[in-house]
Amino acid sequence: MSEEPKELFDEVVREYIDFANKQVGAYMSALAGFAGHHARVSRQVHRANRQVATKEPDSEGMPTVVWASYEDPTKPDIIHNQIIRSDEYLEANRPGGQNEQQHSRSILIFLFTYWEDEIRPRLAQAKGVDSNEIQSDIMGDLRVLRNIILHAKNVIRPDKHASLCLLGDMFEVDKELVFSYEGMHKIFVLIKQDCARLLFGWLGVEDGPVKPEQLKDVAIQFGPQRTRKS
Repeated sequence: MSEEPKELFDEVVREYIDFANKQVGAYMSALAGFAGHHARVSRQVHRANRQVATKEPDSEGMPTVVWASYEDPTKPDIIHNQIIRSDEYLEANRPGGQNEQQHSRSILIFLFTYWEDEIRPRLAQAKGVDSNEIQSDIMGDLRVLRNIILHAKNVIRPDKHASLCLLGDMFEVDKELVFSYEGMHKIFVLIKQDCARLLFGWLGVEDGPVKPEQLKDVAIQFGPQRTRKS
């Protein structure tokens, strides 16, 4: 006798949609933060990078540095978390730079891990099937990207590139993974579309007015009364 499902399939899908939306928000806020840092330091560098009076008339001036701390910079004896040359700081915070790449990788690993360890088993239980029967092409691609990031120094080899179902055109073989703004947006949309596909399958919708691949976003609204699908 199979175990009675503890939650409904669409409730679990909605939870993952909500989780994905939070990652989208964190991604967009991080990009705004990086851009703000880049703009502020750029202005400061322009003010600081001017010739100073020294004993050597041809001096180009002192190099500028940037420091960051979790503590109040007005207090004495603060601990600096980071001291870095201004040009390196600007490079890290530029659009598509190191900080944006690091944040993108972290979000993708988070999205896949929550799917694999939490959502997928619960979807299987709600549907009364084995976890392996809950299939998703975009999550399969995120699995590949996760392994490349964690185990292959972020370089995509030919065999891994060939195993990508949906995201192969985003990356070049034998080069580091680079996640553009457009690429991340594409991944977020594909995740929402696959959530819609799972919902349509669970509801038995085969010829609806809209196809999952036509959707850009998904929202699920529940009424006051919920009954379990028999």
